Amino acid sequence: MSTRRLRLVLVLLALAVLVPAALLVHRALRGAAAEQAARHRAVAERLFDEMERALSDLVAREEARPVEAFRATGAARIAELPPERFVLGYFQIEADGHVTTPLPPRDAEALRVATKWFALRDGDAADATTELRPKLEQAPGTTVSVEAAEPEQLRALGNMMKDEAARAPSKNAYDALQALNRGAEERSSRQRKMVAKQAEADAPAALREAPARTQSFGDQTAGAPAAAGIAPAPASPSEVAGGRRDEGAEGRRNGIAVAVDPLVGRLADLRHLLLYRSVFTDTEALRQGLVLDVEVLAAFLRERALGADRIPGATLSFSNDAEGAEPPGTSDGAHLYRHRFAEPFDAVIASAALAPLDGGSGAGVVYGLAALLVLTGGVGLFAVHRMVTVALGFAERRSNFVAAVTHELKTPLTAIRMYGEMLRDGLVPSDDKRREYYRTITAESERLSRLIDNVLEFSRLEKGTRTMRLTLGALGPVVEEVAELLRPHAERGGFTLRTEVEPDLPPVRFERDALLQVLVNLVDNALKYASRATLREIAIECRSHGDGVVLSVRDHGPGVANRHLTRIFEPFYRGEDELVRETQGTGLGLALVKSLVEPMGGAVAGRNAPDGGFEVKIALPRASL
Repeated sequence: MSTRRLRLVLVLLALAVLVPAALLVHRALRGAAAEQAARHRAVAERLFDEMERALSDLVAREEARPVEAFRATGAARIAELPPERFVLGYFQIEADGHVTTPLPPRDAEALRVATKWFALRDGDAADATTELRPKLEQAPGTTVSVEAAEPEQLRALGNMMKDEAARAPSKNAYDALQALNRGAEERSSRQRKMVAKQAEADAPAALREAPARTQSFGDQTAGAPAAAGIAPAPASPSEVAGGRRDEGAEGRRNGIAVAVDPLVGRLADLRHLLLYRSVFTDTEALRQGLVLDVEVLAAFLRERALGADRIPGATLSFSNDAEGAEPPGTSDGAHLYRHRFAEPFDAVIASAALAPLDGGSGAGVVYGLAALLVLTGGVGLFAVHRMVTVALGFAERRSNFVAAVTHELKTPLTAIRMYGEMLRDGLVPSDDKRREYYRTITAESERLSRLIDNVLEFSRLEKGTRTMRLTLGALGPVVEEVAELLRPHAERGGFTLRTEVEPDLPPVRFERDALLQVLVNLVDNALKYASRATLREIAIECRSHGDGVVLSVRDHGPGVANRHLTRIFEPFYRGEDELVRETQGTGLGLALVKSLVEPMGGAVAGRNAPDGGFEVKIALPRASL
């Protein structure tokens, strides 16, 4: 397999891994976003639930107040305003429109706003009957005319309208934002049951048989169960019809039944919220209620829900139907939620802005894991590419080595055989020619021996079976001795071998045989690559350098291309194409030099000399005696 094909396979493999990984990361990000949204939604719902509970307590308390408590006089009247500052005052509107207050309000203007709102809302009796005319005509079994309708009949028809409106689908998008919390559900469920009970019978029987809530004037026991949050149970029709008094359920005052509707909430203006209930007797219809300051109520709910920075970074704001509200979403990194309160506070909308909450596996964790996955996969693919590339390179170089060894063995063997056969058959007539052939046979035999020695030495080094027998001493005499052995070999190649050894060199550790093989390979390498040099000289120098000795072998050939300098000491590496190379060799010479020098504690480096040629330096450290 070629390197290009390997890269193509690895790219396809990377794509096959990255596409599913990207899909998994996308799904994980969506899941993390959904998890984060669910956590914020749960926190927002808890905030809204706390506010709903506070409003439920307020509604339960106010609905439990006796009817007579709203009278300006009497023992059962409201003794003082509640401690909540958002309650501005109480009022009662008589049938003739006269307004009474059980005690001085906190804000007299608020009561004037309530009175004006009721006056504009109700108008005169003609407006009221005009509004109810279609319902009177559609009510089954009703024969009472609009003009003759009694107050209790009007109330029953109004309850029918209210019941139909409750069943009709809402056209306001925020009506769908009902609180998924216990406080709102309890209050809404209680109110739906009351309205449904009031609409069960016809208009005359509604007041006598199934009132929503009845209390007795002058009887304070009727308010006790409601004060505990429990609605009084209605009396049976037989008990009401028989005139028997059931305390806490239904009462009479001088034979007059009293029916009380649940509290209804309406905005009088942007600042004031009215909570009122309708009270019906056989002879009159009243409205009783209280006025709330919306801004102060909002501050109370904010304190109830958030407390002393219970949720850092959370903010609450309030609006109403008149002001409108933006849909929920996110803004500046905050999560926004809207909540419409249950009746009778359904005109008020709460908005919660929550800062990103800590904890959980968010997008940062997903991105971190994705980055780790990409990094790990990239490193793995790079490692695979590197290992396979190196293995392919070694395989290719080994193949080239086999071809080179075959060539290197075939050439000297062919020369030795040819000259040997000529000498054997007496085809060489002169002694000079015979001596020449003997020299050629000897040189080719030495060349063959060096090749075999290099292969065997490298094999032992690669297997780790080569043992160095190091000696301590001066390197100069050994270098000069080896140079004398190599000088005839250099001269046969037409080169001059020059040696320069500095006296008094520091002692180093080395092996003579290894040093001999190192110098033989360096000189042989110089003879091959500098064969066309103008200056046919090979210099061997040995000098002290720093705290050691540097041995160098230099030629005056063309040198080595810069792109090959870092790889020339690798096994089987040759800078030339094996098919068109012009020099002999197996690619083992310099690799063997490095493998022999490093066990002696030295280092090898090659460079192109400034004035031409190639130079190999061997640095051996000074050895202590």
